[in-house]
Amino acid sequence: MTTDKNPRSDELQAEVIHLEGGVIQNVEADTVRIQQGGAKQVIAKNVELNKGGALTIQGDVVNLQQGAAFITRGAKITSDESTAGVVLAEHAVLQNSRVGITVAQKAELNNSSSIILLAQEVEGNVETILDTRGALLAGLVAGIAVGLVLLVGNLLRRD
Repeated sequence: MTTDKNPRSDELQAEVIHLEGGVIQNVEADTVRIQQGGAKQVIAKNVELNKGGALTIQGDVVNLQQGAAFITRGAKITSDESTAGVVLAEHAVLQNSRVGITVAQKAELNNSSSIILLAQEVEGNVETILDTRGALLAGLVAGIAVGLVLLVGNLLRRD
């Protein structure tokens, strides 16, 4: 097991990595635990991010606890009181979390929201900003707006 307190490094590889309070560029291991730290890229079978942040996370099992990640990919992703830009998972469990785009085979949401949610199976109280009906309406309005702009442009060019 590798434990680093406040490292500032580019790359770290080991079987188990425990990072506390530091920042690292790339992390690759079987198990990665980040406590109040950050990483640019994390690749591991098991990832635990507690009060930390990462740009991209790729793992089989990913647990975010009061953390933030831009892109998170995994078989099972659990997010508790966390924020993510994009979640791509076979099974996503979101508890008191906010996500921009969620794509999953199965999604469980409790007091969580996702701007766009694409899932085969959804459980829980879901709050989406853009659902199917909203997407159709937004597409219709955008199409009408573009059509009107083109029509006005053609009319102005003729004169």
